[in-house]
Amino acid sequence: MQEEYHLEQELSLLDPGRIRLFLDEYNDLILDHADGRLPVTALRAFPLTSAGQFIVLKGDDGTEIGVIRDIAGLDEESRATLESDLERTYFAPVILQVNKLEENFHIPKWDVETDSGHRVFEVRSRRRDIRIMSGGRILLRDADGNRYEIPDYRRLDPVSRAFVETLI
Repeated sequence: MQEEYHLEQELSLLDPGRIRLFLDEYNDLILDHADGRLPVTALRAFPLTSAGQFIVLKGDDGTEIGVIRDIAGLDEESRATLESDLERTYFAPVILQVNKLEENFHIPKWDVETDSGHRVFEVRSRRRDIRIMSGGRILLRDADGNRYEIPDYRRLDPVSRAFVETLI
């Protein structure tokens, strides 16, 4: 007979009722828990599918402090602080229109309109920096590490869609 699997045995789950998260005077995220206060970095374990669950907190040296299974269990102030921090970390403007798409030396240069304004950026590698997801969703990472999203390229205007289809 197979033993029952317990996720808690593999993860250092933090009790959301026993921790507090806030920003210090330098806008660094601080974890206040039984062992004291320390600066942390919050990362989503599953950023595309479970944005509010399994949030990994790491210390300054990159070591894992623990995992918040679901941010819904945090007090209101901690939850708002964490959501704001994660939103800043995972900021990805939505591409609404592609004005121009040129390729020089196999490096695509995008000229786009986003929900955050006009942007021009280059993508280093089609294979690593353009991810085609189900439902027509496309995630892009530019040469500077900034992220962009097209929720469904098939819903773009015909000219924008034609530009995108030349790369996918």
